[in-house]
Amino acid sequence: MSFDLKILDGDLSIGSNNDIEIVENTNKLVQDVLKIVITPIGSNPFFPWYGSPLTKSLLGRALEPSFVSSIATQQLQACLDRLASLQKVQLKNNQLVTASEQIAATKNIYVKRNELDPRFYTVALTVLSKAITETNIPLNIRL
Repeated sequence: MSFDLKILDGDLSIGSNNDIEIVENTNKLVQDVLKIVITPIGSNPFFPWYGSPLTKSLLGRALEPSFVSSIATQQLQACLDRLASLQKVQLKNNQLVTASEQIAATKNIYVKRNELDPRFYTVALTVLSKAITETNIPLNIRL
């Protein structure tokens, strides 16, 4: 079974038994998607291709809301495609990646800029796992 350390508000999560918690299956899929989306692309010197250009490309831009949504949707789809490719490489290298944590398809990407505070974006992603389950991943991004 594949797993990762559970991250909660940017920190490792400690369980009631004082051990570091882990995530697996659908929860791991959610965490993997969140990590790639909120990591600025190029911020990891060992993997400069990992992450999202979302925060850099929309920061400080006064663009039409529909145009911003379109750009953000394309960038998020590219992130999800990159994550799916990484999962395929893991499988090819005989790493265990469960069907519940593999992206089979992207069902929906919704991006909306906050009308009162244009620094905030509401993002909702829906992905279909290879276990044939829909996973909703809501997040708020502040630029």
